[in-house]
Amino acid sequence: MQADLSNPAQRTHGLTAVPLFHAAWLFAVGIVIASRIWLRPPLVLILLVMVAALCGVAALRAQRIAWLPLAVLWILLGAWCGEMEPQPAPAPELAKLSDGLLRTVEGTVVDAGPVRAELEQNVDELSETAPTQRIDVRVATVEVVNDQSDAPAPTAGGVRLTVRWPMDAQNGAQAFRCGERVRTVVRLLRPEIYHDPGVWSRADYLLDQGITSTATVPSDHVERLGQAPGAFWACRVSGWQRASTTRLLALPAAMRKLPAPLRLSEDDTAMLAAMVAGDRTYLTHALRVGFERTGSFHMLVVSGFHLAIVAACILWVARRLRMPRVPATILTIVASFAYALFTGFATPVQRSLWMVTLYLLGRLVYRERNPLNTIGFAALCLLVVSPRSLFDSSLQMTLLAVIAIAGVAAPLLRGTIHAYGTAMRDLRLIAIDGKLAPRLAEFRLMMRMVAERLELAGNRRIAWRVFPWSVRFAIRFAELVVVSCVVELAMTLPMAVYFHRITIFALPVNLLILPLLVVMMPAALLTLLMLVVWPAAAVVPATVVALVMHIGVGLVHLFGSMALGDFRIPNPLLWQSVAFCVLMGAAILLAHESLARGTLWMRRGTWGALALAALAAVMPRPVERPRGALLMEAIDVGQGDSLLIITPDGKTLLVDGGGFGGGPRQAPQDFDVGEEVVSPALWARGIRHLDAVVLTHAHSDHMGGLPAVLRNFHPDELWVGNNPRFGAYNALLDEAAALHVRLSSFRAGDAFTFGNAQVNVLAPFRDYVPGAEPANNDSLVLHMAYGETSVMLEGDAEAPIEQAMLAEPGLASTLLKVGHHGSITSTRPEFFARVAPQWAVISCGIRNRYGHPREEVLEELQAAHVRTFRTDINGMSCFVLDGKTATGTVGCGGQ
Repeated sequence: MQADLSNPAQRTHGLTAVPLFHAAWLFAVGIVIASRIWLRPPLVLILLVMVAALCGVAALRAQRIAWLPLAVLWILLGAWCGEMEPQPAPAPELAKLSDGLLRTVEGTVVDAGPVRAELEQNVDELSETAPTQRIDVRVATVEVVNDQSDAPAPTAGGVRLTVRWPMDAQNGAQAFRCGERVRTVVRLLRPEIYHDPGVWSRADYLLDQGITSTATVPSDHVERLGQAPGAFWACRVSGWQRASTTRLLALPAAMRKLPAPLRLSEDDTAMLAAMVAGDRTYLTHALRVGFERTGSFHMLVVSGFHLAIVAACILWVARRLRMPRVPATILTIVASFAYALFTGFATPVQRSLWMVTLYLLGRLVYRERNPLNTIGFAALCLLVVSPRSLFDSSLQMTLLAVIAIAGVAAPLLRGTIHAYGTAMRDLRLIAIDGKLAPRLAEFRLMMRMVAERLELAGNRRIAWRVFPWSVRFAIRFAELVVVSCVVELAMTLPMAVYFHRITIFALPVNLLILPLLVVMMPAALLTLLMLVVWPAAAVVPATVVALVMHIGVGLVHLFGSMALGDFRIPNPLLWQSVAFCVLMGAAILLAHESLARGTLWMRRGTWGALALAALAAVMPRPVERPRGALLMEAIDVGQGDSLLIITPDGKTLLVDGGGFGGGPRQAPQDFDVGEEVVSPALWARGIRHLDAVVLTHAHSDHMGGLPAVLRNFHPDELWVGNNPRFGAYNALLDEAAALHVRLSSFRAGDAFTFGNAQVNVLAPFRDYVPGAEPANNDSLVLHMAYGETSVMLEGDAEAPIEQAMLAEPGLASTLLKVGHHGSITSTRPEFFARVAPQWAVISCGIRNRYGHPREEVLEELQAAHVRTFRTDINGMSCFVLDGKTATGTVGCGGQ
């Protein structure tokens, strides 16, 4: 279809008509530069003044090149704002006092979660369900102990307390409430973090919420001091949100007599509370996993799309009530703001609210609006207020999605099929034909002829109502497919960076679920309103919610269960991200030019640029490893073991996968060490596939993370020793079989090559019989050699196995992975003397309850002048063995 260049609306669709969009991305470039290169703010300010003057001169004397100094001005503005923004930092005094000593803390509860039954994860014994409550306390005083005094001192900052309640407190009647003043004696600790590249930092996450320290305390150790003076609006809103969640969770009992498709289950209401009220307290890992695998997790949380639906519903109702344009807009903005507050006013919702507000205000001010200009203005406002938010994944994904829609999809559709849908309106009015472009008039004439034939067939309603509506619906559905394709291609970079995923089924799932969400959200809001006004009547809209939700969840589970639909990939390199941004810019340019000129090759070029951008984001990258040397990397997994070995020829081997516990029983894990710690560390090196995975023995601190590792990296082999068969171990073997991973069992005396490294198996012995439950002495002990250098991988083997291994030749090793996390039960003097390492590494968790590593073992290593690294202190540690010598690096050289 050729563009109608006589139409003034089409003449202004070029990228020259979006100055605010250009200003926004140039401002963002300045922020990125400031984040990577330290710039002196006074120097940037001087440059700003100089460039501003140059802009004035260019505007007067050289208008053709005035854009150049103006672009530099916006970049400098972004750099200056980025340098001037204060960075979040822990409250210094509170951080200093978070040393694990018992201290009296007094403050005010500013946020209180519900009392929930949770399982203790970091235990060896059978897990017990215990009621706990998470409360955030704004600290007023903390006890300070020194040689002169022992008294409370004024201290600012936030503390997150996990309160353990007795078993009879699960109804929450005694729970702490927001606004209460409390006093307790606790051991304040800084949040534990994993010192590995690419791993999510809990400390940074809590810091963004104003939390410096954490502690756990029994409920009877917390003294209530009454209500704090003054009203806390945040507490009121939080109370309303919790009350709404409670009402939603009670719906299954009220609907138990209805048929299953029309009845909400407990899992349904947990998802509904997250989607409508913004309360993710009851959203478990099992409920999230299917949505994560299909790229539709944004459906489960209050996101910008949810807020847009709410705003659209309110605006639609206001217009139906024939409310004037200005009051309808004001009502929509106020109601959207109230809803955003109700859902917790999370940062992504705030940003979406500002964008919705600016768009609605733009509708009042401008008759002809350019969406890219609106997006640019909104982005500028957000980045000026908080330049650091540019690096927030939610803002990046929101902006990228709306830019893809407004900058690529909208121009493509406007220049092709969108106008045909509009041409189907009022099909019987012949006078409209003359005002349309020739092709549209011809299409309209053809559709009118079809309608007349249908009328002659005897059904006037089908001819002039159903038929035009069906054609418009087909065109709108085609538009939805185009928009979804564009957005999915644009999302490849953030999906790769933040989620390490290529989700093939994201397009069909989102295509099917988005319309369902448009139906479900109004029904869910009506249900929530009826629960407050007339609870008995809430069952009626709740049945609609249940039906639509079951369809959506069924689709997610259907596509999520397909193994071929979800691929895990490493972090893209910097050049890949830059290439993606350049190609996205080219796609936007070509899309706008195709609208202005109407040429087919430009539309094809747009799709080509989008496809190349997606390919650049996900294309394989080389594994980062030393050339001509064997690498051993001790991953910081806390109190557990996980070691990565890469041979000189590039073969990859993972020894254990970390996990919680340390005993024979695998505690349920909402935080999966394999998914959240080990996998990101491997992806940071560019690893997509492992050649082999080793399970030394079946204790949970070695085996807990391996199921996720098997799913994410699909190794060729799983190496095991002689382990007793029990639930968690059987589940791991079943997982391996389902993924077609070959199982290899080894015993002492086995020897083979792995790449160009020689592997000798030292334990378990062929006559070894494991007990009924897994034990440390089940450990598969390996000796890997490259040239004259070697590594001893001892697992958790203890003194009896070490004593038996003394009969074996070739124990001497350049590097020792100290057995059993530095316990006194391993690394006995006779064995240590035979190994005679130059380097050693101990994998253990900071402040672990076992006291690892033991002082005796550290003294033994020091006396032998062995250079020793510890993951609890040094974090990830790397050792490079070139066949002659070995070197160790803390943090793996900035890896």
